[in-house]
Amino acid sequence: MTSNQAVFPEVDMEQPAAKAPKRRPVPLHLIAILTAFATLGVAAIAMAAPASAATNPTPASAPADPGQTTHVDIHMDASLGGLNFGSITMQAKLGTTSYSASSTIRTEGITDHLFKTVYNLKTEGTRGSKQMQTAKYYSFSHSDDDKQQVDMTYGPNGLPLVAAQPAYDNSARVTATARHLKNSIDPLSAMIVPVATPSAEACNRRIPVYDGRRRYDFVMSFERMSPLEDRKGYSGPAVRCEAYLRPIAGYKRKSIREMRQDPMPITVWLVPVEGADALVPARIEVSTPIGRMVARSTRFTVSKANPSQAALSGQ
Repeated sequence: MTSNQAVFPEVDMEQPAAKAPKRRPVPLHLIAILTAFATLGVAAIAMAAPASAATNPTPASAPADPGQTTHVDIHMDASLGGLNFGSITMQAKLGTTSYSASSTIRTEGITDHLFKTVYNLKTEGTRGSKQMQTAKYYSFSHSDDDKQQVDMTYGPNGLPLVAAQPAYDNSARVTATARHLKNSIDPLSAMIVPVATPSAEACNRRIPVYDGRRRYDFVMSFERMSPLEDRKGYSGPAVRCEAYLRPIAGYKRKSIREMRQDPMPITVWLVPVEGADALVPARIEVSTPIGRMVARSTRFTVSKANPSQAALSGQ
Protein backbone atom coordinates (compact mmCIF):
# COMPACT_ATOMS: atom_id res chain seq x y z
CA MET A 1 0.00 0.00 0.00
CA THR A 2 1.46 3.34 -1.01
CA SER A 3 1.56 6.31 1.34
CA ASN A 4 -1.42 8.00 -0.30
CA GLN A 5 -3.53 4.95 -0.95
CA ALA A 6 -6.99 4.68 0.61
CA VAL A 7 -7.04 3.43 4.16
CA PHE A 8 -10.81 3.31 4.45
CA PRO A 9 -13.03 0.35 3.57
CA GLU A 10 -13.97 0.04 -0.08
CA VAL A 11 -17.59 0.75 -0.93
CA ASP A 12 -19.71 -2.04 -2.37
CA MET A 13 -21.64 -0.22 -5.10
CA GLU A 14 -24.16 -3.06 -5.37
CA GLN A 15 -25.47 -2.70 -1.83
CA PRO A 16 -28.70 -0.70 -1.39
CA ALA A 17 -28.48 2.82 -0.05
CA ALA A 18 -28.40 2.94 3.72
CA LYS A 19 -30.35 5.28 5.92
CA ALA A 20 -28.49 8.47 6.74
CA PRO A 21 -26.70 8.19 10.09
CA LYS A 22 -27.71 10.36 13.00
CA ARG A 23 -26.96 13.94 12.05
CA ARG A 24 -24.47 16.10 13.87
CA PRO A 25 -23.84 19.83 13.54
CA VAL A 26 -22.43 20.99 10.22
CA PRO A 27 -18.83 22.26 10.52
CA LEU A 28 -18.81 26.03 10.69
CA HIS A 29 -16.82 27.00 7.61
CA LEU A 30 -17.92 28.16 4.19
CA ILE A 31 -16.19 25.41 2.25
CA ALA A 32 -18.23 22.79 4.06
CA ILE A 33 -21.42 24.68 3.30
CA LEU A 34 -20.54 24.93 -0.39
CA THR A 35 -19.68 21.24 -0.46
CA ALA A 36 -23.27 20.43 0.35
CA PHE A 37 -24.36 22.17 -2.83
CA ALA A 38 -21.51 20.53 -4.72
CA THR A 39 -23.17 17.21 -3.99
CA LEU A 40 -25.88 17.91 -6.50
CA GLY A 41 -23.70 19.74 -8.96
CA VAL A 42 -24.71 23.26 -8.07
CA ALA A 43 -21.16 24.13 -7.01
CA ALA A 44 -19.29 21.09 -8.13
CA ILE A 45 -15.80 22.46 -7.73
CA ALA A 46 -16.18 24.68 -4.68
CA MET A 47 -13.11 23.13 -3.04
CA ALA A 48 -10.93 22.98 -6.16
CA ALA A 49 -7.41 24.33 -6.16
CA PRO A 50 -6.54 27.58 -8.02
CA ALA A 51 -6.25 27.10 -11.78
CA SER A 52 -6.08 28.61 -15.23
CA ALA A 53 -7.78 27.85 -18.53
CA ALA A 54 -6.86 24.65 -20.38
CA THR A 55 -7.16 23.07 -23.78
CA ASN A 56 -10.39 21.13 -24.13
CA PRO A 57 -9.92 17.50 -25.24
CA THR A 58 -12.14 16.21 -28.03
CA PRO A 59 -13.91 13.07 -26.80
CA ALA A 60 -16.71 11.40 -28.69
CA SER A 61 -20.12 12.86 -27.87
CA ALA A 62 -23.05 10.91 -26.54
CA PRO A 63 -25.01 9.23 -29.36
CA ALA A 64 -27.77 11.21 -31.03
CA ASP A 65 -31.21 10.59 -29.58
CA PRO A 66 -33.83 9.60 -32.17
CA GLY A 67 -36.82 10.37 -29.94
CA GLN A 68 -38.52 13.47 -28.65
CA THR A 69 -36.45 15.72 -26.43
CA THR A 70 -37.79 17.42 -23.32
CA HIS A 71 -36.21 20.71 -22.32
CA VAL A 72 -36.25 21.93 -18.73
CA ASP A 73 -35.13 25.37 -17.58
CA ILE A 74 -34.68 25.98 -13.85
CA HIS A 75 -33.61 29.06 -11.93
CA MET A 76 -33.04 28.98 -8.17
CA ASP A 77 -32.33 31.76 -5.72
CA ALA A 78 -30.16 30.74 -2.77
CA SER A 79 -30.33 32.36 0.66
CA LEU A 80 -28.48 31.83 3.92
CA GLY A 81 -30.21 32.87 7.13
CA GLY A 82 -32.72 34.80 5.02
CA LEU A 83 -30.04 36.82 3.20
CA ASN A 84 -29.31 36.56 -0.53
CA PHE A 85 -26.45 34.12 -1.05
CA GLY A 86 -26.39 33.40 -4.79
CA SER A 87 -28.25 31.98 -7.77
CA ILE A 88 -28.32 28.70 -9.67
CA THR A 89 -29.53 28.10 -13.23
CA MET A 90 -29.83 24.75 -14.97
CA GLN A 91 -30.89 23.89 -18.50
CA ALA A 92 -31.26 20.26 -19.52
CA LYS A 93 -32.28 18.37 -22.66
CA LEU A 94 -33.64 14.94 -21.80
CA GLY A 95 -34.15 12.39 -24.59
CA THR A 96 -35.20 8.77 -24.55
CA THR A 97 -31.62 7.46 -24.64
CA SER A 98 -29.38 10.49 -24.00
CA TYR A 99 -29.23 13.80 -22.17
CA SER A 100 -27.23 17.00 -21.83
CA ALA A 101 -27.25 19.73 -19.22
CA SER A 102 -25.53 22.95 -18.25
CA SER A 103 -25.53 24.98 -15.06
CA THR A 104 -24.25 28.33 -13.84
CA ILE A 105 -23.80 29.09 -10.17
CA ARG A 106 -22.80 32.50 -8.91
CA THR A 107 -22.47 34.14 -5.54
CA GLU A 108 -24.48 37.30 -4.99
CA GLY A 109 -25.26 39.88 -2.34
CA ILE A 110 -23.12 39.95 0.78
CA THR A 111 -21.39 36.72 -0.32
CA ASP A 112 -19.68 38.59 -3.15
CA HIS A 113 -17.78 40.64 -0.57
CA LEU A 114 -16.46 37.46 1.06
CA PHE A 115 -15.67 35.11 -1.85
CA LYS A 116 -17.08 36.16 -5.20
CA THR A 117 -17.17 33.03 -7.36
CA VAL A 118 -18.84 31.81 -10.57
CA TYR A 119 -19.14 28.16 -11.64
CA ASN A 120 -19.97 26.93 -15.15
CA LEU A 121 -20.76 23.23 -15.62
CA LYS A 122 -21.67 21.16 -18.69
CA THR A 123 -22.35 17.46 -19.12
CA GLU A 124 -23.75 14.97 -21.61
CA GLY A 125 -24.23 11.24 -21.64
CA THR A 126 -26.64 8.34 -21.90
CA ARG A 127 -29.60 7.31 -19.81
CA GLY A 128 -29.36 4.21 -17.65
CA SER A 129 -32.07 2.38 -15.77
CA LYS A 130 -30.71 3.41 -12.36
CA GLN A 131 -28.71 6.57 -13.08
CA MET A 132 -27.47 8.76 -15.88
CA GLN A 133 -24.05 7.82 -17.26
CA THR A 134 -21.62 10.61 -18.11
CA ALA A 135 -19.93 10.64 -21.51
CA LYS A 136 -18.12 13.93 -20.99
CA TYR A 137 -18.12 16.67 -18.39
CA TYR A 138 -16.68 20.18 -18.24
CA SER A 139 -16.38 22.54 -15.30
CA PHE A 140 -14.85 25.97 -14.94
CA SER A 141 -14.76 28.18 -11.87
CA HIS A 142 -13.32 31.61 -11.39
CA SER A 143 -13.07 34.12 -8.59
CA ASP A 144 -11.15 37.35 -8.18
CA ASP A 145 -7.85 35.49 -7.84
CA ASP A 146 -8.30 31.87 -8.92
CA LYS A 147 -9.44 29.81 -11.89
CA GLN A 148 -9.94 26.08 -12.34
CA GLN A 149 -10.90 24.06 -15.39
CA VAL A 150 -11.65 20.34 -15.56
CA ASP A 151 -12.42 18.23 -18.64
CA MET A 152 -13.50 14.66 -18.03
CA THR A 153 -14.31 11.91 -20.54
CA TYR A 154 -15.67 8.44 -19.76
CA GLY A 155 -14.43 5.59 -21.96
CA PRO A 156 -16.26 2.37 -22.90
CA ASN A 157 -14.73 0.70 -19.83
CA GLY A 158 -16.66 3.08 -17.57
CA LEU A 159 -13.51 4.83 -16.32
CA PRO A 160 -12.94 8.60 -16.58
CA LEU A 161 -10.00 10.36 -18.22
CA VAL A 162 -9.38 13.72 -16.53
CA ALA A 163 -7.53 16.83 -17.71
CA ALA A 164 -7.29 19.56 -15.05
CA GLN A 165 -5.58 22.91 -15.43
CA PRO A 166 -3.56 23.49 -13.46
CA ALA A 167 -2.91 19.85 -12.64
CA TYR A 168 -4.06 18.79 -9.19
CA ASP A 169 -1.50 17.91 -6.53
CA ASN A 170 -3.07 14.82 -4.95
CA SER A 171 0.04 13.63 -3.12
CA ALA A 172 -1.50 14.28 0.30
CA ARG A 173 -4.93 12.89 -0.61
CA VAL A 174 -6.46 9.42 -0.56
CA THR A 175 -5.98 7.84 -3.97
CA ALA A 176 -9.07 7.11 -6.07
CA THR A 177 -8.73 3.58 -7.48
CA ALA A 178 -10.29 2.16 -10.64
CA ARG A 179 -12.84 0.41 -8.43
CA HIS A 180 -13.88 3.76 -6.97
CA LEU A 181 -14.17 5.47 -10.34
CA LYS A 182 -15.75 2.81 -12.56
CA ASN A 183 -19.27 3.86 -13.61
CA SER A 184 -19.21 6.96 -11.42
CA ILE A 185 -20.94 10.08 -12.76
CA ASP A 186 -20.29 13.80 -12.60
CA PRO A 187 -22.04 16.08 -10.06
CA LEU A 188 -24.33 17.73 -12.61
CA SER A 189 -25.57 14.38 -13.97
CA ALA A 190 -26.28 13.37 -10.37
CA MET A 191 -29.01 16.04 -10.36
CA ILE A 192 -31.07 13.99 -12.84
CA VAL A 193 -32.79 10.87 -11.48
CA PRO A 194 -34.27 8.54 -14.17
CA VAL A 195 -37.53 7.85 -12.32
CA ALA A 196 -40.87 8.93 -13.84
CA THR A 197 -42.79 9.98 -10.72
CA PRO A 198 -41.92 11.17 -7.19
CA SER A 199 -41.63 8.07 -4.99
CA ALA A 200 -39.58 6.38 -2.30
CA GLU A 201 -37.72 4.60 -5.10
CA ALA A 202 -36.38 7.94 -6.32
CA CYS A 203 -34.83 8.70 -2.92
CA ASN A 204 -33.53 5.34 -1.82
CA ARG A 205 -30.27 5.31 -3.76
CA ARG A 206 -26.57 5.94 -3.53
CA ILE A 207 -25.07 7.90 -6.40
CA PRO A 208 -21.32 7.46 -7.05
CA VAL A 209 -20.09 10.96 -7.91
CA TYR A 210 -16.69 12.08 -9.24
CA ASP A 211 -15.81 15.68 -10.09
CA GLY A 212 -12.35 15.04 -11.51
CA ARG A 213 -10.64 15.13 -8.12
CA ARG A 214 -12.99 14.07 -5.35
CA ARG A 215 -14.92 10.82 -5.35
CA TYR A 216 -17.90 10.65 -2.99
CA ASP A 217 -21.23 8.90 -2.66
CA PHE A 218 -24.35 11.01 -2.48
CA VAL A 219 -26.57 8.87 -0.25
CA MET A 220 -30.29 9.60 -0.25
CA SER A 221 -33.14 8.07 1.68
CA PHE A 222 -36.89 8.60 1.52
CA GLU A 223 -38.40 10.99 4.04
CA ARG A 224 -41.92 11.69 2.82
CA MET A 225 -44.06 12.87 -0.08
CA SER A 226 -44.05 16.66 0.19
CA PRO A 227 -45.67 18.79 -2.57
CA LEU A 228 -44.08 22.16 -3.33
CA GLU A 229 -45.81 25.47 -3.86
CA ASP A 230 -43.20 27.98 -4.94
CA ARG A 231 -45.09 31.03 -6.12
CA LYS A 232 -42.70 31.93 -8.94
CA GLY A 233 -41.18 28.50 -9.50
CA TYR A 234 -42.34 24.89 -9.34
CA SER A 235 -45.68 23.96 -7.82
CA GLY A 236 -46.83 20.37 -7.78
CA PRO A 237 -46.01 16.87 -6.54
CA ALA A 238 -42.58 16.25 -5.02
CA VAL A 239 -40.75 13.72 -2.91
CA ARG A 240 -38.58 14.92 -0.03
CA CYS A 241 -35.30 13.06 0.41
CA GLU A 242 -32.82 13.14 3.25
CA ALA A 243 -29.24 13.04 2.04
CA TYR A 244 -25.61 13.24 3.04
CA LEU A 245 -22.22 13.13 1.38
CA ARG A 246 -19.93 10.17 2.09
CA PRO A 247 -16.34 10.91 0.99
CA ILE A 248 -14.46 8.04 -0.64
CA ALA A 249 -11.24 9.40 -2.17
CA GLY A 250 -9.60 12.58 -3.38
CA TYR A 251 -9.78 14.15 0.07
CA LYS A 252 -7.20 14.38 2.82
CA ARG A 253 -7.53 11.57 5.34
CA LYS A 254 -8.39 13.98 8.14
CA SER A 255 -11.19 15.47 6.04
CA ILE A 256 -12.62 12.03 5.32
CA ARG A 257 -12.64 11.15 9.02
CA GLU A 258 -14.32 14.42 9.97
CA MET A 259 -16.91 14.28 7.18
CA ARG A 260 -17.82 10.68 8.00
CA GLN A 261 -18.17 11.50 11.68
CA ASP A 262 -20.22 14.65 10.98
CA PRO A 263 -22.14 14.08 7.72
CA MET A 264 -23.70 17.29 6.49
CA PRO A 265 -27.52 17.18 6.56
CA ILE A 266 -29.09 17.95 3.20
CA THR A 267 -32.75 17.94 2.21
CA VAL A 268 -33.69 17.62 -1.47
CA TRP A 269 -37.12 17.92 -3.10
CA LEU A 270 -37.23 15.94 -6.37
CA VAL A 271 -39.94 16.86 -8.86
CA PRO A 272 -41.00 15.36 -12.20
CA VAL A 273 -40.06 16.72 -15.62
CA GLU A 274 -43.28 16.02 -17.50
CA GLY A 275 -42.80 13.67 -20.43
CA ALA A 276 -39.14 12.96 -19.68
CA ASP A 277 -39.45 10.10 -17.16
CA ALA A 278 -36.99 11.93 -14.92
CA LEU A 279 -36.86 13.90 -11.68
CA VAL A 280 -34.74 16.96 -10.87
CA PRO A 281 -34.32 19.06 -7.70
CA ALA A 282 -36.63 22.05 -7.28
CA ARG A 283 -35.49 22.88 -3.76
CA ILE A 284 -32.37 22.13 -1.71
CA GLU A 285 -31.83 22.96 1.96
CA VAL A 286 -28.73 22.66 4.12
CA SER A 287 -28.83 23.22 7.88
CA THR A 288 -25.84 25.17 9.20
CA PRO A 289 -24.97 26.64 12.61
CA ILE A 290 -25.32 30.15 11.14
CA GLY A 291 -28.70 29.57 9.55
CA ARG A 292 -30.51 27.50 6.97
CA MET A 293 -29.23 27.66 3.42
CA VAL A 294 -32.12 27.33 0.97
CA ALA A 295 -32.05 27.09 -2.84
CA ARG A 296 -35.62 27.58 -4.04
CA SER A 297 -36.91 27.54 -7.61
CA THR A 298 -38.10 30.88 -8.99
CA ARG A 299 -38.45 29.57 -12.56
CA PHE A 300 -39.32 26.05 -13.70
CA THR A 301 -40.37 25.59 -17.33
CA VAL A 302 -40.66 22.47 -19.48
CA SER A 303 -40.98 22.30 -23.28
CA LYS A 304 -40.66 19.64 -25.96
CA ALA A 305 -39.05 19.34 -29.39
CA ASN A 306 -39.01 16.48 -31.89
CA PRO A 307 -35.75 15.57 -33.70
CA SER A 308 -36.47 17.72 -36.77
CA GLN A 309 -37.25 20.79 -34.66
CA ALA A 310 -34.07 20.26 -32.64
CA ALA A 311 -32.00 20.05 -35.84
CA LEU A 312 -33.49 23.25 -37.21
CA SER A 313 -32.80 25.11 -34.00
CA GLY A 314 -29.24 23.77 -33.78
CA GLN A 315 -29.91 21.98 -30.50
